[in-house]
Amino acid sequence: MELNFLLLKIKNNKWLFLLFTACFFNANITFSQKLLDKKIKPLSLLLKSVENLHQVKFSYADKDINTISILPFNKKFSLQEIIQYFTNNTPLTFTILNAKNVLINKAILNNAVCGNLIDVNTQKRIEGAHISILNTNIHVVSTNNGYFYIENVPENAVLEISHISYPTIFLNSTDFLSQRKCIQVSITQKIQQLPEIVIQNLLTSGISLKTDNSIHINLLKSGILPGLIEPDVLQKIQVLPGVSSVNETVSNINIRGGTTDENLLLWDGIKMYHSGHFFGLISAFNPYLTKSVTVIKNGTSAQYNDGVSGTIKIESLDKNQDSIFGGAGFNLLSADAYAYIPISKKIGFQVSGRRSITDWLKTPTFNQYFNKAFQDSKITATINSEDNITNNSNFNFFDYSFKLLYDISKNQHLRVNFLRIENGLDYNELFTNETVTDSKTSHLEQENLIFGVQLKSKWTSNFNTLLQGYFTKYTIKASNFSLLTDQRLLQNNIVLETGVKFNANYKINKNLSILSGYHFYELGVTNSEDVNIPLFIRTIKKVIRNHSVFSQTNFHSNNYKTYINGGLRLNYIEKFKLFLIEPRIQVLKKLNAQFSLKFGGEIKSQNITQVVDLQEDFLGVSKSRWTLTDNKLVPIIKSKQISFGFNYKKNDLFIDLEGFIKHVTGITSANQGFQNQFQFVKTTGKYNVKGIEFLINKKINNSSFWLSYTFNNNQYNFKDLTPNIFPNNLDIRHSFSFGSTYAYKKVNFALGVNWRSGKPYTIPNKTNSITSNGISNTINYSLPNNQNLQNYLRADFSSTYSFKFSEKVNGFVGFSLLNIFNTNNTLNTYFKVNSSNSITQVNNSSIGITPNFTFRASF
Repeated sequence: MELNFLLLKIKNNKWLFLLFTACFFNANITFSQKLLDKKIKPLSLLLKSVENLHQVKFSYADKDINTISILPFNKKFSLQEIIQYFTNNTPLTFTILNAKNVLINKAILNNAVCGNLIDVNTQKRIEGAHISILNTNIHVVSTNNGYFYIENVPENAVLEISHISYPTIFLNSTDFLSQRKCIQVSITQKIQQLPEIVIQNLLTSGISLKTDNSIHINLLKSGILPGLIEPDVLQKIQVLPGVSSVNETVSNINIRGGTTDENLLLWDGIKMYHSGHFFGLISAFNPYLTKSVTVIKNGTSAQYNDGVSGTIKIESLDKNQDSIFGGAGFNLLSADAYAYIPISKKIGFQVSGRRSITDWLKTPTFNQYFNKAFQDSKITATINSEDNITNNSNFNFFDYSFKLLYDISKNQHLRVNFLRIENGLDYNELFTNETVTDSKTSHLEQENLIFGVQLKSKWTSNFNTLLQGYFTKYTIKASNFSLLTDQRLLQNNIVLETGVKFNANYKINKNLSILSGYHFYELGVTNSEDVNIPLFIRTIKKVIRNHSVFSQTNFHSNNYKTYINGGLRLNYIEKFKLFLIEPRIQVLKKLNAQFSLKFGGEIKSQNITQVVDLQEDFLGVSKSRWTLTDNKLVPIIKSKQISFGFNYKKNDLFIDLEGFIKHVTGITSANQGFQNQFQFVKTTGKYNVKGIEFLINKKINNSSFWLSYTFNNNQYNFKDLTPNIFPNNLDIRHSFSFGSTYAYKKVNFALGVNWRSGKPYTIPNKTNSITSNGISNTINYSLPNNQNLQNYLRADFSSTYSFKFSEKVNGFVGFSLLNIFNTNNTLNTYFKVNSSNSITQVNNSSIGITPNFTFRASF
């Protein structure tokens, strides 16, 4: 009665009614929640209960289930009903592998793919496989359950699945996206020799470290790198520890403290004596018909000659395709096009061409490259305005290549290659006054021609051969006119090499193969000068012939934990009746799945080098000229190098550490390009470099981060100079590089920072700095290379976006910014006496902030 009266009073007062209702529902919800809290259990506990109840094993990643709690299942459920209950009440997928094993994965989101990798024969799950989306930086590694999961996958993307013990397979993302569930991918283990890869997708997609310690870059799969929006062949390799360019060019690549002429640069097996456009600022190889680039710093294969500091091997596409493909594009320096055209099932044709747009369109990119390339040369020299002289210049470059691919039969393949690279510069000076007008045009031309024929034959399943004939010619010529004196200087430097190579590769068994062969080449170098006032004409031509035989053994153990590549090369130089023996070796020992030890050693020699006679040669733009050894004043350059290191990899972490010692003899003072008291001294010497290279690379989802450090202690030893031991011009003691890439759907970003200690240089004496003999003035220098330039710092950025014009036509745009903080780095410093008999300091600067843009279409 009292309770009814109370309820009636509450009902008649709406505020009391609302308050009572709220309290009732709040109490009811709280009570219900307490009941639920008592019943809800972590999924991990429920899974253990099912394992005990039904004698099954669940496989999962802890992070996928740790945060999930649900109401318990009905214990009367069958195993199938329990799994269905879990599927309906969790964001997970449950895959029954067999009667005793169930695999748990995250549910698949839109534009995401997941899969489980299974060995066909053993039915074991495959751990450590690399799954990447081609032409992006998206990359994951399969877990110990063989599971992988990738988000933001573009439609019709191609998934590459690779593993050291299994063949690489390619799948279309549509196969995954259409099913909206994890797909089981069954793979058969390799029976043939495993690919000799230590790690794939190093730093970015397409870069691999091989068991012979070489770096292999697959340009068809190459990902983005800081400052690069196109896969420039010779720019990409400079991201590697121990490979750099002290003057920011691709024509002056320094490998482990060596000069650029100490590198062996091969294009389809043919030596190149010139590699750059814009007089060295960009590489001259079309990357869209280039298959791969390999960089070898030590332990070079016995089949290669020359290159006492390193080898850079560029290979173009070499297989016939069923259909035509090609593309075209432009950036703010040039435009290019390429195509592959199948003539028949056996014959295909590749063609590419590129030309600068700088002679009719002056972009901000061109202005920065022009200032960098032609600083401290006649082109940018200051003209005294009172002489009534004006000047202008016209610069252009182009390259084109052809390749014929003829498959004579299934086992014989004929290839014919042609490549032409050219840079041209015209520099006009005009003098005018009231009565006279006079004009002179100086010219500089740089060209490399290559022609080669290759026949590859497979005679049996264990024996194949390669026969190659080739021709390579490099020419640089300049006509330099002095407007006020009518003096004319003509200069030419011509290198002509013809040769024949024969390689035979025999596989003795599954563990052992032998590569042997013969290499003959004739090398001629011509240097000429022609001066009209005073009359002086000189032409020097040298020719040598070299015969080489070599043999190399390639071995790997049954468990693929030991790799040994060892060989011997014997050179015979006809002109000097001289034999040179060059052993080479590279060893890799895998201690376990994570750690590997490596050792390398080599002895090499080369018969050709570059020298600088005068800093004003070839208009002061390209000062170096090639010259042949005479085994006296210009000795044969010889090198000895050993290296030892280790690498560690686990999941997405990779660490590499390597130390090396290199000893190079037979260098000349002219070869080093001194700009101090030794500039006009002709003598020979050597240098020794000791160094350490360190790299750490970590991948997190769609990002890659890396940090590299290089230490070099590089010292000259010239017995005829005082002092005889002093720092090398390339003694860059410390170098750091940090970079990162990130991929989001079809957009890629890259940011990198490079820091290094300053290059050595020589300063004049503080007292008595100039000596005069009444005719000329000479600078008195202090100890050679006793000072260092300020530390170098540069940050670069790049971004690319891929899209589709249509089903068959793809589009690509990219933007980059070099030196984004516009840091003023000094690359070189020297001193000269000016017209007022005082000393002027000349600084060569790095490139300033430089934007670039590219647009491409391919089909």
